[in-house]
Amino acid sequence: MWKPTLEPGRPIYRAITDAIARDVENGRLAAGDRLPPQRDLAKALAINLSSVSKAYRLAFDLGLTNGETGRGTFVRGGDPARIPWPSGENNINIDYASNFPIPLDLRTDVLRLCSDMARYDTGQRLLEYAPSGASADDVEAAVSWLRSLGVTALPENVLITSGAINGVFACLLGLTKAGETVLCEDLTSPGLISAARMLGLRLVGIPMDRQGMRIDHFKRIATETGAHVAVLNPTLHNPTLTVLSARRREELAAFVKSSNMILVEDEVYAPLLEALPTPLAALAPAHVCYVTSFSKVMLPGLRIGYLAAPPVLAERLRNAIRVSTWMPSPMLASLASRWVRDGTAARLIQTRRNAGRERIQAACRILRAHKVIAVEEALHVWLLLPPPWRADEFAAYLKQHGITVMPSQDLATASAASMQAVRLSVGAEPNRARFEQGLSRIDRILHGRE
Repeated sequence: MWKPTLEPGRPIYRAITDAIARDVENGRLAAGDRLPPQRDLAKALAINLSSVSKAYRLAFDLGLTNGETGRGTFVRGGDPARIPWPSGENNINIDYASNFPIPLDLRTDVLRLCSDMARYDTGQRLLEYAPSGASADDVEAAVSWLRSLGVTALPENVLITSGAINGVFACLLGLTKAGETVLCEDLTSPGLISAARMLGLRLVGIPMDRQGMRIDHFKRIATETGAHVAVLNPTLHNPTLTVLSARRREELAAFVKSSNMILVEDEVYAPLLEALPTPLAALAPAHVCYVTSFSKVMLPGLRIGYLAAPPVLAERLRNAIRVSTWMPSPMLASLASRWVRDGTAARLIQTRRNAGRERIQAACRILRAHKVIAVEEALHVWLLLPPPWRADEFAAYLKQHGITVMPSQDLATASAASMQAVRLSVGAEPNRARFEQGLSRIDRILHGRE
């Protein structure tokens, strides 16, 4: 049984957590190792059970461990604050881990745009600081784009961000303090998990079903924890692909109004849907910060997003953007604005839908013998694993065979850590043949043929 060496002069719970981190670093603990049951460790160290429980909770919050009800606490692998990122130079591994849009040849559109921009007297403006972080032209385009997504906002309450994660980060930075609790779905994006850890926030997950987040659980947990901020992804949820039902949206909007909560509605995937549900921002505009961007739906390098804020929060969030990135690139913001105005943005999104639909259909066909959740407009499928596979062990096994996937443990808050599934993104692998070959290998492995 693992027994930590505790450094003197520190709170016992903190010394245990530090010992876990230290033993992971020196190799005494390896990814997948099971830590002793809390009662056993408390007895071995002759300390209170509450100190071990607090240490294990902190280790999970820091990303050192995964906890699974009925199975125990397991050591995680890798840097817990690192967002998975492809090197761009790996010609061996087939990447299903990175949730990137389908690769398209957009050289003609980009060249035409650059030529168009060169004909206007905007060169100097694009290289200078923008007043209030964005030009009036770019804010006007943002207002128009948000309106097409069902969000009505005044220009003074619309902020330009460097992508959706910058918008979410700015909301956390401006609306919370270290040590506070933030609610989210019990499975959520690695970006949110990393941002919360870096800001010292405690993420608490809300259980979900196929209609999205359970509002009864949200109400109960919000009341019990006293949380005043939640970050939610109600449309094409990452990773489960659920779309929060209309009834639940209305129920949630009514609750946040009565409880005076603030929701950060992360709708980075919503533009991919041809039939959009009513945004939470339209149902409770004084209580919702609506975040979206172009990186997932058009170009990964187009790091521009829009944030529609309640009027009383707009200036605070504008300051948070200044602290985090000062301002988005005026050149990229102008590019996005021009594509919004001339219809290129809508056309490119439709092109991506069509390309993505082909890959989603291919994934469903190849993995048809397994439990796959898919939406044709999405960027990934959600593969539920059969026993006895654990998602992190399955991911490690695939990596040995040249395939990278995103295990559910890397997307989980504590309440969902026992779910065994992997996210298979369909856009990061540019070669269609390799994309299908990798899926066929996953199918053979699940059938026990490799």
